[in-house]
Amino acid sequence: MSEEDARDHIKAYIEQQKSGFGKYDETLRVTLANIQIDGNRVKVIFNQPDGSFRPLFPELTEGKFKTDAQENRYVNRQYGMYMLAREVQKDPKFLEAIEKSRYTWDVYIMDAKQNVPYYTFTFSYQNIKNSIDLNNGEVASDFRNFLSISLVDRALKSLMEKVYIPHDSVGISYAHLSSNMLNCTMLATSDAYQKLTATNGMVARNEWIESFLEECMSKSYFKQLLTVLKTKQPTVYIRVEDIHKKFAPQTYTVNTFDIIAAAEHNSTGGLSAADYIIKQIGGKKQSEKDYGLFMQKYGDVASQMKEASQALADNSRRVYDVVDEMPEFPGGSLALANYLYNQVKYPPLAEQNKIQGRVTCQFVITYEGKVTNVEISRSSDPLLDAEAKRVISSMPKWIPGRHHGERVNTKYSVPITFTLPN
Repeated sequence: MSEEDARDHIKAYIEQQKSGFGKYDETLRVTLANIQIDGNRVKVIFNQPDGSFRPLFPELTEGKFKTDAQENRYVNRQYGMYMLAREVQKDPKFLEAIEKSRYTWDVYIMDAKQNVPYYTFTFSYQNIKNSIDLNNGEVASDFRNFLSISLVDRALKSLMEKVYIPHDSVGISYAHLSSNMLNCTMLATSDAYQKLTATNGMVARNEWIESFLEECMSKSYFKQLLTVLKTKQPTVYIRVEDIHKKFAPQTYTVNTFDIIAAAEHNSTGGLSAADYIIKQIGGKKQSEKDYGLFMQKYGDVASQMKEASQALADNSRRVYDVVDEMPEFPGGSLALANYLYNQVKYPPLAEQNKIQGRVTCQFVITYEGKVTNVEISRSSDPLLDAEAKRVISSMPKWIPGRHHGERVNTKYSVPITFTLPN
């Protein structure tokens, strides 16, 4: 599907929606006022008649949002993606049309009297695709089910970032989930460090998994959490650091398979996370979470190391030109060549005018493997430049580059040659 065909497809969809203008949605308490294309954006406008915020789905969202307005904004955004996801199910070409049209979808919830927005939100092709993937490609006919899954996904981030270890010599000072990768810093005394890192970090990995699962099991939506885990396949990187700096930091990986396997077959011999770590490394445990024994004893050191961890995260903004291990496309150079061969589409106008050339794209592979900051470093023709940039921008995640053992942002260049057949 060409970009022109994709845009025509979206325009046809918008024409169909015009019959619903002025229709009041009792669930969301909004009226569809308008849908229009404005440049490269599809603008969807809803009016909210009474201007008051009340919980839309209190049975699902209670306690998950600080204000009713925040809850309303989240629910309405999910509803927008739900409606487009449902359209994808009815029309298999619709998702491709969203991608190829390159439209961004802007939604406005308006105060009709004042003609000002209460709030706005934006989503793109990737957001819609992610929501479909999260539902395993089968979007429920009931919006409540769709919303429930998205809320579980939202809860998963919080649960993964707040894993707690009830021990006097081990604590977690930093954890951040981004793009299905959790970077976690586990601090320990020198004695505890040696036991945590023995046998490829077995104790550190098992302790994190069991602490995480114990918190998950206390939730009524535990089974849904496991389903979302299987779908999203997050990876956990546990960086174990010695607060006394006698030993160099070590990083260990926990895959989704490890977590699911532990949920089905307890990996600590039936012991709780607290009892397991005591058995493995000794020390003292606590029954209450409050501030934590570790933080009571080593709070000042932990705070300093947390700042260092956050500085390391901030350092992820730095972009390297040359690193110890350069980024790699999944599958290597041959897979990259195959990807370009299959994805590059000769621009019709360039083909008609017999335009050929070589375009070099420079971009950044982030420490998470994302392709960002795509630029044309060697231009050929605007038509060829645009196609090269499109293909590079749509690449899947790479294996990120490493420098001094750490994953870092790295510059990379790829040439694309456009040659017409004889």
